[in-house]
Amino acid sequence: MQTLFQCDVSVIVPVYNLEKFITPLLNSLKEQELGDYHVEYIFVLNNCTDESERVIRESGLDARIYTCEQQGCGLARNVGFENSHGMYIWYMDGDDWLLEKTAIKDALDKAKRENLNILRIPFDSNAFTINYFSMVWQYLFKRSFIEEFQFTEIQPCEDDEYMVKVLNKAGYSPMTYLQMPHLNNIYYYYNYLREGSNMYRVKILGEDINGSK
Repeated sequence: MQTLFQCDVSVIVPVYNLEKFITPLLNSLKEQELGDYHVEYIFVLNNCTDESERVIRESGLDARIYTCEQQGCGLARNVGFENSHGMYIWYMDGDDWLLEKTAIKDALDKAKRENLNILRIPFDSNAFTINYFSMVWQYLFKRSFIEEFQFTEIQPCEDDEYMVKVLNKAGYSPMTYLQMPHLNNIYYYYNYLREGSNMYRVKILGEDINGSK
């Protein structure tokens, strides 16, 4: 299916009860210096029972909000993708944020200049100290390159299956993905052990979960 590009990049964010945690991301998106680029911000509410939607709407960010009744951030990302119109896709997590005001512009500059299908975004974190291939927020994707792929219901770590397929198509593997083109500065902050997240519940509380980060 041919997509009519209405913007340069779609930022897609799954949201599951992030009322207390999403403001840093919203602020960092509002502060982006985009130059001539056009960006659409898409938030997908994933069975939220808190005031996440109100916080997003009152933030002042020009965003579109959708809902996903099936539980899982991967499935919410699918909904976001289906309703997006960007030439590039950047999946972000709602409790993370961008560290630089030119993060989106710099990523698009490099991706377009070098005609990249996938660009890796270096990140910092409060507790995550290793590199891991499957965290989808660390990539900018060309839309046409990933249109054939969808996230599955697997929870947690739904990114693993998805990224193995994408990396394989791009000619990389979980062992070689660091060799792909990447930005030279750190642009993304991964709030790894945010209280209430899946990773917090698995690593700290030892729960067996079936939800979204």
